[in-house]
Amino acid sequence: MIVQIYGTKTIEDAKALVELGVDYIGLDVADDPDDRALMKQIVELVRGRMTTVLLPVFCDLETGLRIVKEIKPHVMHFCSTDMLPLSEARAIRKELGEIKMLQAIPVGLPGRSDKTDSLSIAREFQEVADLFILDTYAGDYSEGSTEVPGMIGITGKVHDWTVSRKIVEQSKRPVILAGGLNPDNVAAAIKAVQPWGVDSCTGTDVCRGKKDLAKVAAFVKAAREIQF
Repeated sequence: MIVQIYGTKTIEDAKALVELGVDYIGLDVADDPDDRALMKQIVELVRGRMTTVLLPVFCDLETGLRIVKEIKPHVMHFCSTDMLPLSEARAIRKELGEIKMLQAIPVGLPGRSDKTDSLSIAREFQEVADLFILDTYAGDYSEGSTEVPGMIGITGKVHDWTVSRKIVEQSKRPVILAGGLNPDNVAAAIKAVQPWGVDSCTGTDVCRGKKDLAKVAAFVKAAREIQF
C-alpha cells in the first residue's frame, strides 16, 4: 500500500517522513521565490528516497508548469475544479516529459455524490493521466471550512467511498484515495475502496504546513497492516 502525506512545509518534517517510511510526499508551492526555493530544497533532499508530488497553487496553468519545470518533482498534481479539455491535457502531458501527471477526481459527500459524475471524469482522463487521486468535493466555502474555491480537496471530509470503489474497479491507472483520511479511519477506507494508495493531509496536520509526526506514524502503520 502506497502512502502519500501532503502538506509538508519544513525540511525537518520532510526528513522525518523519509524515516517514517512514507512513499510519496505532497508539496504545495506558490509563485513566491522563498516558497519555490524551499520546495526545490525538499525535492532534492528526498530524491531517491521518496516520490515527490508538486501542486502549484494560486497561479495560472502556464505559471504552474514553469514552476514544475524549475523544481523538477516526479509528479505534477492537477486539482482544479475547472477540468482541462482533454486536448489540452494531452498537450500538457507531452510537455511534462518524464514528469508524471496526477489528476484529481472530485467525489461528492455521502448522500450528495450523484451531483458529480466522478466515474465519467475518471474514464475520460485515464487516457492522459498517469495516476488518479480521488478527493472530496464538498462545495463548502463557509467560515471555518478549509476548502479552497476552485480546488478539489483540502476539505478534511470523507466522501462517498462506494463511488471511489467503482472508480478503482474501472480504472486502468493507479488510484490514490484521499479525503478526510486519518489514522482512525484509513483501515476502513482501504477495506471499502481497495485503492493502490492512500493520502493524508489535514488528518495528519498540527496546523497548515506542519505535520503531526505521531499521527503520520500511526497512519503509515494502519495503512500497511491492512490486507485485501
